[in-house]
Amino acid sequence: MGQLKQALTAFGIVAAGAVISIAMAAQMGHRRKALAFWLGWLVPGLGHLVLGRAKKAAFFFGTTASMFLFGLWICGWHTVSFEDNPFYFVGQFGSGVTMLLGQVLGLTKAHPRLDLPVSWYDPGLLYVCVAGLLNVVIMLSVFTVPGPPKPEAPRAPAPPEPAPEVTA
Repeated sequence: MGQLKQALTAFGIVAAGAVISIAMAAQMGHRRKALAFWLGWLVPGLGHLVLGRAKKAAFFFGTTASMFLFGLWICGWHTVSFEDNPFYFVGQFGSGVTMLLGQVLGLTKAHPRLDLPVSWYDPGLLYVCVAGLLNVVIMLSVFTVPGPPKPEAPRAPAPPEPAPEVTA
C-alpha cells in the first residue's frame, strides 16, 4: 500500500506540474508545445506526433521503448528501486507512465535473471535509467520544433500605373 501511495503522490505532482505549465505557456502562446511536452512524458515521442512530426515521433518511441524494454528484460521485468541504485531510480522517472505502472504494480526491486550472467544486471539497470533520461531530452526538444507556418497576410493590390500621356 505504501508504494501505491508514493506512486499516486508522484503522479499527482506530475499532473499538477502539467496543468500549471500548460496554463503558463498559454499566456506566452506555447500551449500546444507545453501539452506536447507532457504527452511526451506519458509516451515517448507522442509530443512530436502532436506537433506533426510523425517520423521523429516513431524514431524516438522506437529507440526509447526498445532501450527501456531491453533493460526491463535484463532486470526480470521490474523497474529500478531506490535500494538497487538511487541514481538510476531517479533517472527512470523520465520514462513516464511505464515507470509509474511499475511503481503501482509493486514491480520495483529488480533482480538478476537466472538465465543471464550476473554481470548483465547493472547494464540492465543503466538501460532503464538512460531511457528515462533520454526521454527527458526528447521532451525538451519539442520546444525547438518549429510550429506550423503562419499564413501570409494578404497584400494590398499595387496602385495602378499611370497611363502614358498621349500627345496629338
